[in-house]
Amino acid sequence: MLRISDVIELAMVSRKTIYNAINSGRLKYQLVTVDNRQVRMFHEEDVFSAFPKASRTITHEQEVQDLREEVASLKFALAELQKAVEAMDPNGQYEMKSLKGQPGKPGDEE
Repeated sequence: MLRISDVIELAMVSRKTIYNAINSGRLKYQLVTVDNRQVRMFHEEDVFSAFPKASRTITHEQEVQDLREEVASLKFALAELQKAVEAMDPNGQYEMKSLKGQPGKPGDEE
């Protein structure tokens, strides 16, 4: 049986989408007592029934595309952080650099 966090990962949908599926009756669940609490648990076949796209396997090309999108997002975030640093320090005393391939250790002063 799966918890909501497992369903999120398996179906690749948001928590809100799962609750919408529960409330509409599309996704069945069972209440199970865990540590004196009622927890919703799901059968894998019910998840695949509610979210048919979850049963398809991710192709290598899709995985590469997802990684490219994540890299682009991280590059954008880095650029925004650099702008924020420059705004706080207009004299340019600090610069964000990658430590990969740099001599010395993080925190070493030049």
